[in-house]
This record gives sequence, C-alpha cells and structure tokens, in this order.
Amino acid sequence: MRKFLVIAAIFMSFYSSAQLTTKADFKRQVYDNEMTGGIMLHTRGFGFNLRRMRYRDGYNKWGWEIDIASIRHPKEVKLQSQLYFNSSRSFVYGKLNGLYTFRLGYGREKILVDKTDKGSISISWVTIGGPSFGMLKPIYLEVADEDPLAGPESRITERYKPEIHDYADIYGQAPFFTGIEKSSLRLGLYFKTGFSFDFNISDNKITTIEVGGIADYFPSFGLYQDEKVPIMYETGTVENYNLWLQFYITFNFGGKWN
Repeated sequence: MRKFLVIAAIFMSFYSSAQLTTKADFKRQVYDNEMTGGIMLHTRGFGFNLRRMRYRDGYNKWGWEIDIASIRHPKEVKLQSQLYFNSSRSFVYGKLNGLYTFRLGYGREKILVDKTDKGSISISWVTIGGPSFGMLKPIYLEVADEDPLAGPESRITERYKPEIHDYADIYGQAPFFTGIEKSSLRLGLYFKTGFSFDFNISDNKITTIEVGGIADYFPSFGLYQDEKVPIMYETGTVENYNLWLQFYITFNFGGKWN
C-alpha cells in the first residue's frame, strides 16, 4: 500500500507540472510551442501572416513572424479606358510602382485575459517588430501605338511614364508579372502592435481575430538619399511618403504542441 501511495504521488506530481492553475474554473494545459497562419486585411491592402511562438511561461510567448503584404497609396483610384470601357483592364492613373513588403519580425504575445471556461475567449497583447523589405515593382501599361481610334490591335506594352502617356491613350494595366525583373528593393523597418482574441473551444487549437496597427518605415539613405518611396507620380496634390501607417485585422488558424 505504501509503495502504491508513493507511485501515485510521483505520478500526480508529474501530471500537475504539465498543467497551469489559473483563476479560471478549469486547469488548462501549458504548451511549449504554437504556430498560426492567416489572412490579413489592412487599410492599405491585404497580405498573409505566418507566426511561430514559444511559451516562456503560461502567459508569455516569444517568437518570429513573417508577413507578405501589399501597400497602396491613399490617392490610388482605379479607372478604365474611355475608349474601350468593356474590354479594357483597370489601371491607376499616375501610379509608377506597386509596393509589396516582406516583413520578418520578432516579438512577444502576452495573455491579458485567460479563458474562464472552454467556451470563453482569451485576449492577448501582441508587440512585434523587425526589418521590412519593400519591393517596388514598376507599372506597365497597354497603350495606343499611334492612333487610339485604330483599335485594340494597335496597342503596345510600355512602362508607365507620366510625361508621355496621356490618360486618353491608355487601354489598361499590363499583366502583373510584366516587368517584374526590373523591380527594386527598399530596406526598412516595421513595428506592429495589436490585440488577439482566441475563441477556439479546443485547448490545443487556435482560432483568433487580431486587430491593431502597423508602421512601415523606409528611410532615405544610400542610393535612395532624400527619396521617398515612389509609388505615385508626385503633383501638387499627390505626395509620396517614407512612413506608411495601416490598421489591420488578421484571421489566424493554428495549433499548439509540446
């Protein structure tokens, strides 16, 4: 009997070490790792997120994330050709380059409100930052070769040049990958902070909605001294920036494991 009690005590000690007692009405499992992925919508476009976190304790996680996202200029307005409205592709008049960023960040997620039962929601505060690699892809247009009234067969594909391409000569934007080999890179930094709401019933599964803000900053230095990120052709009413602010919402799905 004494041996049985000793073995039982050892077993219970081992089992309890894998659990965390909180203010909740149940004991939740403490996991070592988690990974999530999802779709991000923000005020300047959309993107995708992949995040790998490791628990330091029951309430704090540290780890890496990867974001791939597009960033639009606030002055972008999609138009269509006045001559071939039904058959033309849409385009943004005055847009020089498309900006796409690859973010690699490291940061923390802190659980502020834990689940009180398996049907409740936990709330976490996320702070992550790191390098932001901006790819500037030049915009190519399908434009009239000579006479715009000659028909679609007269069009050619050229890189957009505001000094020579008039609005009336444009049929539409060329396919996305046209001219991608002439893209350039802008090095920058980003910072993200937000709140994550996990409402998955299972303890080892993750289903979250995350909302917050992101700042991408591409400084002017080296080859880009005194140059802002050239998304649009600058006029008296259109200006480019080095700092891009976005509000975002991300839908993430994933799991936890030891």
